[in-house]
Amino acid sequence: TMIVGNNIGINNAYQNTTNKASGYKNVREYSKYLRGKYDCLTPGRNVAVSVTPGMLKKAMTDEKTGKWLERELGKAPDYIKQAQQAASARGSKLLSCTIEFGEEYTTMCVCAVTDTPGTDEDIDKWLERVKEKKEEQKKLEQRLIFKGKDLKSVTESFIEEMSNVNSILSSVTGFDVKA
Repeated sequence: TMIVGNNIGINNAYQNTTNKASGYKNVREYSKYLRGKYDCLTPGRNVAVSVTPGMLKKAMTDEKTGKWLERELGKAPDYIKQAQQAASARGSKLLSCTIEFGEEYTTMCVCAVTDTPGTDEDIDKWLERVKEKKEEQKKLEQRLIFKGKDLKSVTESFIEEMSNVNSILSSVTGFDVKA
């Protein structure tokens, strides 16, 4: 049996004025921030996580809602993994899964399951990609401290370390120097 759900995705339809609390000029800017921070918002072949335009607008203007949305987006891949594990435990296979976060803290999850055992390769790949991106994000968020006896040795240490992490680091915003 297959159930087809409607995936609205992050929509740029709403435009509103800057909210002093959020610092975002409009919903488009806020959704771009969320897509950059939460790779789960990039759909896969059989899996998608989305946020309704109304929820985006509300989360951007209401701190409590914004925190809830970000917490849930952080957990969304786990929800999909749990659905996949639950299906496998019953001898079934999760064929597709969509999660949509909507207004009034509503969450809609549509899953399609078959009685064939195993896991869907496309969902497995999506989960792995999201996990890898999350690990890269954590590495980027770690604070780097370079120590040395003088500025030259600190600079050399910095250059050496940056060459090691260059594949995941797109820009450096600053670093602490302790000589």
